[in-house]
Amino acid sequence: MFLLLLIGCSSGLDKLQQTQPNIVFISIDDLNDWVGFLGYEQVKTPHMDRLAARGFSFINAHCPAPVCGPSRTAILSGMRPVTSGIYDNNIKFSRDLPQVVSLPEHFKNNGYQVFGIGKLFHGSTANVPSTAFDAYGGKLGSAAPFTSSELQISKQNPFHKVSKLGKTFKLPLNGMPADRYWNRAHTFDWGPVDLPDSLFSDRKSLDWSVNKLHNINDQPFLLTLGFERPHQPLFNPKRFHDMYPITEVELPKTLVNDLGDVSYRAKQLALYPKTSGKHETVLKYGQWENAVASYLASVSFVDELIGDLVKALDVLELNNNTWIVIWSDHGWHLGEKSHWGKATGWYRSTRVPFLIIPPLGTTDFKKTSEIKNMVNLLDLAPTMADIVGIPKKTSWEGRSLMPLLREEASDWEEFSLTTFSIGSHTISTPDWQLISYFDGSFELYDLINDPNQFKNIADLPKSKVIVEQLKKYIPDEPLWNYFIRFGDYKILIPKNGSIQIFDQMLEGKNDKDIAGTLPDLVLKIESYIERHTPQEKKFIITTLQ
Repeated sequence: MFLLLLIGCSSGLDKLQQTQPNIVFISIDDLNDWVGFLGYEQVKTPHMDRLAARGFSFINAHCPAPVCGPSRTAILSGMRPVTSGIYDNNIKFSRDLPQVVSLPEHFKNNGYQVFGIGKLFHGSTANVPSTAFDAYGGKLGSAAPFTSSELQISKQNPFHKVSKLGKTFKLPLNGMPADRYWNRAHTFDWGPVDLPDSLFSDRKSLDWSVNKLHNINDQPFLLTLGFERPHQPLFNPKRFHDMYPITEVELPKTLVNDLGDVSYRAKQLALYPKTSGKHETVLKYGQWENAVASYLASVSFVDELIGDLVKALDVLELNNNTWIVIWSDHGWHLGEKSHWGKATGWYRSTRVPFLIIPPLGTTDFKKTSEIKNMVNLLDLAPTMADIVGIPKKTSWEGRSLMPLLREEASDWEEFSLTTFSIGSHTISTPDWQLISYFDGSFELYDLINDPNQFKNIADLPKSKVIVEQLKKYIPDEPLWNYFIRFGDYKILIPKNGSIQIFDQMLEGKNDKDIAGTLPDLVLKIESYIERHTPQEKKFIITTLQ
């Protein structure tokens, strides 16, 4: 009788496990808010738009960091960059956060079978924690149907030809030289590549995911799928480029001398080609329209792949018990503020598309709709834990969004924090965006009346109250004593009193501490701190003696 009772309890537990919902977790690389469901009319994203119509679209969602490595690390660890210490792309999760259980592994530890494919963690497959997945398909080749060797700058000087399936391609397709000439590969490139979808890594990742769904057992699952588009190079099958004739492309709104009212550091971030190329090069070669068209083509390619995945869920009758979560790790500039790429504190870098779609036929929510409250992708981990009913980790710093989904969040605090480098942060609210730089300079934008952020009003007398209200959300960063700018140098002084120096305009090496090569400057900074004992944590030094 005891054995029969034990068997009965076990069967009951299995049944309970099987009724837990599944989650399909889709990340998209470098996708800004150019999607139909966020009101951008030029792009064609019918599949994501349909999902948004049947789910929850967060129209005020922002990223934890506007760079792949720290953003993905924050999302998958549940910790802000100021807590984890991960501020840049030099990240290997298992090496740098050895005691941290990643979000996929947390699901695995709580009874889920967990599968992953494509770009989820930042970097190569070797950077993915070995304990994160039951099965991980890796990154299936380059985002484009060209190898890293074929994209080498040394071979594209000024161009070279590559043959694929009997067709010849002249790289770079856009004919532009590499502004980041210190990089090994030239990826600031775009244009149609008339080759089969099967040669593109995102299609390979989608096919792997669908195959996994066909062979899944009754245990609840978390399927994580990371698309690399629209990360550069913006190469796609020709039919997607045909959707966007360059003669019909609408360019982003810009303003002459848009950088005239921002700080020296802000201009550095805008004009330095750290993550992409230069706006002046795009203009010189007449490639702006082509670049925008290629970006839109990349977005539509990803949209089609998402549609194919939803069809697979339908065919396999999984839609009635599967949540779909779609997010982008950060935004991307296409000439706004004379910038290309990411890594800035402006709205174009921080705002992201973010969808949560409940299973079909669910009656647990009053309605599905646009959600205007401020949210952050850091909220993903606690929200997903609440969706499936597993414990939340105490180390997670985000907020569960379930109160918003259930319309039970009358006291929601309306702000979102984005950290774009050590000591530099953006505070976003529905009406305002305050950008705080490491040297103590600020920008303030009225998002209602100035959505393009053409006018920095931080120094206006009427803005003083708003600035002070938003400054309370800027993290203290207790590990550091001082953040200093001296010319092109960013100077960090941690609690141990050592001095770190970064040359913000040192091409290709601006994330490397060069204090050891500047002993005289170190001595002068030490003397300055000793003589002045600054009361402010962030400041600018104009002269050193």
